[in-house]
Parts: sequence; C-alpha cells; structure tokens
Amino acid sequence: MPVTIKEKLRENLKILSQLNGGSGQEENLIRFIYREVKPYIDSIEIDCNGNIITTKVGEQAGPSLMLMAHMDEVGLVVKSILEDGFLLVDKVGGVPDNLLLGRKVSVGKQNIPGIIGTKPGHLQTPAEASRVPSITDCYIDLALPNRKAVEDLGITIGDQIIWQSEFMEMSDPDFIATKAVDDRINCGILIELIKNLKKTDFNGTLKAIFSVREEAGLYGAATAGHAHPTDYALVLDTIPAGDTPEINTEKELPIRLGQGPGFPIADGAHPVFFSFVHPAVRRLVEAQAKKINVSLQKCTILSGAYTTDAAKLAVTGSGIPTATLCVPRRYSHSPVELMNLNDAVDLYELVVSIIQTNGSYSLKFVEINE
Repeated sequence: MPVTIKEKLRENLKILSQLNGGSGQEENLIRFIYREVKPYIDSIEIDCNGNIITTKVGEQAGPSLMLMAHMDEVGLVVKSILEDGFLLVDKVGGVPDNLLLGRKVSVGKQNIPGIIGTKPGHLQTPAEASRVPSITDCYIDLALPNRKAVEDLGITIGDQIIWQSEFMEMSDPDFIATKAVDDRINCGILIELIKNLKKTDFNGTLKAIFSVREEAGLYGAATAGHAHPTDYALVLDTIPAGDTPEINTEKELPIRLGQGPGFPIADGAHPVFFSFVHPAVRRLVEAQAKKINVSLQKCTILSGAYTTDAAKLAVTGSGIPTATLCVPRRYSHSPVELMNLNDAVDLYELVVSIIQTNGSYSLKFVEINE
C-alpha cells in the first residue's frame, strides 16, 4: 500500500524535530535537508548564511514562485563556564522564562546532556517561590566537577543549548507533541513538495528555500529574498492556536487545531516588524482553497509579538508579493508544541494546488480600469 502524504509528513517531522538547530547553528538541518532534496531539483546552493536555495523549473514559462520555511528553532547558548563546571546562558529567540526551569537539555555539537537547574523548593523564600526566575538566574548543570572537565568535552562559549523532547503521538495519533514543530513541520512539507512535483505539474519556476535565523530577526529571509527575488512568495510557518481553556478563542485568537491552515492577514512585532498579506496573493490563496475545499483560519495578530519571514520578504529589493500559510500549534516555543497532522496535509494540498495553477492569477496589487 502506498505511503500517504500524512505518513510522510509524520516521518519527516519525527526526524527533523529531533535534529538540534538553534538560530545561527543550523548545520544539522542543512546537511540533512541538502541530501534529501538534491536528487529532485534542477539546482541547489547553500548561501553564506546557511540558507538552502533550491530551484525547480516547470514545463513552460511562467511566474517565479518562492516557498520558504525556516530551519532554526529557539534555544539558549553558553554565555560562560564557571569554575565549578556550571554554565550560564543567554536566550536565542523568544524563549519564555516560565518554560526553562527543570528542563533536560543537550549542549554543544556533541549533545552533552544537562539540566536547567533550580534552587530546591525546601530552601526558597515565599517571594522566590512565587516568581518566575529570569534567564539571568538560570544555569546548566552538567554533573561535571569543574571548568576543565566541561572544556574537555569540547563545550565552549556560544555553543547551542536545546531542550530535549521526544516525538510523542497522543491517543489520537494525528496529534503530535514535540519540540521544534515551529518550523520543522513545514520543512518536511517543502521536502515532500520538492520530491513529488514533476516538471509537467507546473509552469514557471519554483524556488523552495529553507531559511536560517528566522527566530532571531528573520535575517535568513532578508538575504535570501535580496539574492533570489521572485514574482511572489508563500511563507510556510506555524501559528499559535487560541483553543485552550485560558484563552477566549473568538475574542483573542480564533485559531484551532484540526480546522485547517492558519492564514494571518496582518501580524507584527511592533515597532520592528509588520506584515499585511498582499491582496493579489490573498486572492489566489483564497480561490484555490475554495476550489479544493480547504478551510482557511483567517486572523490578525497585531497586539502580541508574532511575525514570520514574510515581514522581510515583502520589503526586500523592490518588494515581493507575499502571504503566509501556517500550521496551527499549541504551546509555542516550548518542548511540547502540539499540532494536528491534518492541518499540515491541508496546507500541503493547498500549496500543490497553487503551484499547479501558477500563472493563472494577476499579481497586481490593484487593478485599475482606465
């Protein structure tokens, strides 16, 4: 029996989520993805920052479409190694303080096991017990006696620290909880698109880009977009779900697991980043979603700090018409990001449909009849 796209995405996520690749240290992902996609594309390169740029050319001439998913994940880095062997740390990306204490982590290129330590509850004052320690209060315990023992394992300043999290299927196996769902699920989707699309399936040129450093400022998208401008772009990312008990879903964030891809119309991390879907790309996304019966969960997220690579792509060079399509996930930037594989399948099918109709829609911001 042929393997379904759902099972391929499950398999990809299981592998990709267990590779460690914080922003700026995505080498594990780059090596794996490069080997996976190289036999299926017309050209491939790794730019100076680590972005993987792949190109597939369709049967006939047509517009160029960029698909982008980021490889990096949030985490920590070694700030200093104390004489007694403990590590002090800095954050990379949006790591919530309340998710740090007591976590198992992997340190450095050799994935040395460690624990984010905390003062025993027996010794905490009432004030200490009632507050969330900040990153400056945290340390990594490697169970090593001194600095030399740490350095002898090859650990040095700047090494990444990524929390450990097994790939866990829930009682309904369509639900998966693991680290780095953001954005390894969409890296897996891009891999399958590259493998499955044939030259005869579409017109024009497809640029599938696996970007770096999204979690720390969207820097990979900035350089890739300048170097490889296309006629339009779709950014594939994840989006917070608002369907847990402490959230007023309809009022705050009408995004639910299992009800289709998220489609942010506007988002931002003010005052640095702001994104608004390009109206032409919005029209084609909505038209194709309706055609293949995929539900889109539209939303705006402007009061928090959510953004994607689209915020950079839209303003690179002379501008790239851009939209973002998202897999919803609960518990953002945690070791237990929870998603529904059916949303990923819907996103995959929608992107396939858009690629197959490449060139059928106007990409003008506005049509004016003179």
